Amino acid sequence: MLILALMVVAGLAPRQDAPATTWPEAEHLARAGHTREALQQFQEIVSQHPDDVEARLWLARLHRRVGTTDLAEKEFRRALGQAPDHPDALTGLAVLLNARGAYEEASDLLDRAEELAPQSVEMLTARAQGCWVSGHVSEAEAYYARALALTPGDSDIQRGLESIRRVNRHRVEASFFTETPARSSTGAHGADVNVDFRATDRLRVNARIQAQTHVTQNDARAGGGLEWRLRHDVTLRGFTLIGPGAGVIARSDTVGEIEHLRGRLESAFGVRHMSFTTADVWIVAPSGTLWLTDRAAVSIRYYRSRTAFAGRPAVGTHAGAVRLRYSVHPRVWLDTTYSRGFERFEQLSTEALGVFGADTFSGAVLYHLPRLQSLSAGVDYQRRHDGQIRVRVTAAVVHRF
Repeated sequence: MLILALMVVAGLAPRQDAPATTWPEAEHLARAGHTREALQQFQEIVSQHPDDVEARLWLARLHRRVGTTDLAEKEFRRALGQAPDHPDALTGLAVLLNARGAYEEASDLLDRAEELAPQSVEMLTARAQGCWVSGHVSEAEAYYARALALTPGDSDIQRGLESIRRVNRHRVEASFFTETPARSSTGAHGADVNVDFRATDRLRVNARIQAQTHVTQNDARAGGGLEWRLRHDVTLRGFTLIGPGAGVIARSDTVGEIEHLRGRLESAFGVRHMSFTTADVWIVAPSGTLWLTDRAAVSIRYYRSRTAFAGRPAVGTHAGAVRLRYSVHPRVWLDTTYSRGFERFEQLSTEALGVFGADTFSGAVLYHLPRLQSLSAGVDYQRRHDGQIRVRVTAAVVHRF
């Protein structure tokens, strides 16, 4: 009976509520990277204090961080409904709009945010990213530079500025290769130098020289091309190389390509024509690149070629390649490719024309130096269907100015 009485008394005693979530605890969790725990606590704070704009902004940021962007947008818009001139709310919503391609609305919001808080690093970074994706590359570089001047030690902003400069600056690219058949001392050696100038944010022009030694034949050709960003999501490219005296590589090589960007998918379609001493080759090549994350991308490319020989029926062939790129460090990228057919070796030679079969496995590493130079090295291992094996070693350097 005594035990029963104690149980009844305990049941009637008032229960102590769990301590309420405090703002410092929730903010500490958010800044320390405990996103899920912080999200739950800010949800409680907002439910208890729905008019607290700062708490709602933290809730929006955390939803954005975990990928629930629809909820993040709702919270940013609710915050703006309560405080229409809050620069953090304007900037946060603009970041989401940029990510889904609503650049005009995002730009309007950032115009207002810049008037209210011109020294906001978050606003400057958002402006840089918005200018970058909408094709205003020079403005993007300027905004990143302003943000970095305010926070010199911010590695994310530093890398963002370097990425913009790698794309926006003039550059000189030089690559060298040596290709050797297994169990043989003969092979091919070559060099490729490309000077690429930025004319405007939307237009680049380049001049290019290629040289190749194949056994006793020395070939060279030169030319140039254009890259025109028609819209923020459409780019046109084309170039022509001419080498009237070439005997092994193509005497003329012309390429045209259109590329379309939609979200994380880059799709392209190219046409190429090559004229050799003994044949003409046409190639059509659709391709697609999907960015799985900001650090990983997979590409698929298909080639359909038609080779016309003098006095012989034309020959059609198929080829393709699968490529995987992965960033093991913000400055270091690994690249692996498997290709079937002839097109992996860019400077196509006469020996690979017609019905040509080969499996090529390639690996490369790319390193971006802090001072806007890049170095790369790679190896191609090719097993031809006639049993011949070739190995190509490539090294390249890019200097930007």
